[in-house]
Amino acid sequence: MKVDFDSGEKTDPPVIAHVDRSWTDNNYLAIAGWILSKETNLDGLTISVDDVIVPITIWHPRPDINLAYPQYPINEKCGFFVHIPRKAKHQVSFEIKSATNNISFPFTFHSSNDWLPEDYKPNVNNFNEFISLINDNKFNVLEIGSRVVSPGSSTKRTLFPQASSYTGFDYYPDSNTDIVGDAHRLSQYFDKQKKFDAVFSIAVLEHLAMPWVIAKEINKVLPIGGYTYHHTVFAWPRHEAPWDFWRFSDDGLRILFSKAAGFEVIAAGLDMPLRMHSDQVPPGQETLAMYAGFGCSWILAKKIAEIDEGKINWDYSLEEILASDNRYPFSGIDNR
Repeated sequence: MKVDFDSGEKTDPPVIAHVDRSWTDNNYLAIAGWILSKETNLDGLTISVDDVIVPITIWHPRPDINLAYPQYPINEKCGFFVHIPRKAKHQVSFEIKSATNNISFPFTFHSSNDWLPEDYKPNVNNFNEFISLINDNKFNVLEIGSRVVSPGSSTKRTLFPQASSYTGFDYYPDSNTDIVGDAHRLSQYFDKQKKFDAVFSIAVLEHLAMPWVIAKEINKVLPIGGYTYHHTVFAWPRHEAPWDFWRFSDDGLRILFSKAAGFEVIAAGLDMPLRMHSDQVPPGQETLAMYAGFGCSWILAKKIAEIDEGKINWDYSLEEILASDNRYPFSGIDNR
């Protein structure tokens, strides 16, 4: 859908805009697109649905648009995404038939998406506890997957102002990455005497080909009593392909960082409640969207023992298990 905006004062619209994708349910309208000024950069943009007005706050680069319209001033961030709250109103007619009567009456209701499982505790994923643990104890902290990739994301380095040190580790370089390497060989990048008090990752485990090897390597760079925290995905669209390998439940994370791997689980769980529905509902799954699912999982664990190399061993390199042309996308953008 292409939309031109015209102030009414000029024959040539001063702004061009395009909606690339949109999605809606009973509670939200999501719009992704771009807007480009023909004269100068825009000062702001709001989008309205009924009486709800939402300012655009998430902008990202669209070099393809700048390339397609070289005659206009280059705006590095002209792509936008917005999530607009809404409450859909449904008008339904009930037609009831019996042996003696046929009854018809209208029924009107507003959508609801408030139900959650009884054991769900919102906004509890223990990352703030992990941050406090680092700062309060002035720990040396290592982040696996430190590169700032996604639009709107930022460095985690600033979350640890009281840490003795922060080391960023990633497969590709950027300004927030101190050491570039393969996390499956994490311990090989440090002296054996070098130990971190804490190791963490956010939205990384799903992109690591052999997460059981990662748990082993984390054990090697932690001292007894060291902490590790990981936040990953449980139900999520495919992204950063072709290196989008795994989905984790909290129970799966408990196995990954179990006593066999030298860890004691302090806490683990699921967060980010969501609804799941099929575009074509298969028989027997009609109620799927009525149950709450979860987008993410997390774990906080403590090292209690050195790993037993004889019992846990998977001595394969990435090159041995992946095709030669299978590479992690440098941009970090969905590569489906």
